[in-house]
Amino acid sequence: MPELVEVIVSSGSGLAQQIPAGTHHLRADEPVPVGNDSGPSPYELLLAGLGACTSMTLRLYAQRKGWVLERVTVRLREMAEKCPVHRGLQSEINIRTSAV
Repeated sequence: MPELVEVIVSSGSGLAQQIPAGTHHLRADEPVPVGNDSGPSPYELLLAGLGACTSMTLRLYAQRKGWVLERVTVRLREMAEKCPVHRGLQSEINIRTSAV
């Protein structure tokens, strides 16, 4: 069973966040003009975590198979607001009924 890792986020100035995660320290912020761009945005951190997990999984799989990997590149893009399905789900729903 993995050891419990507690992540505590506390606000600094503006939207900047100091994030202690186990023995590591991360910083998050929003780009200008919303934040000060002093760290990756929450979406960038999420994508970085997903990318790192994918890359590590591929590397472990290759190791078990005895394959030599020189490099693993994972490209992810946050595009929920650009996705037509997402826009459809987020848009207002109008239902009209009439008695016959």
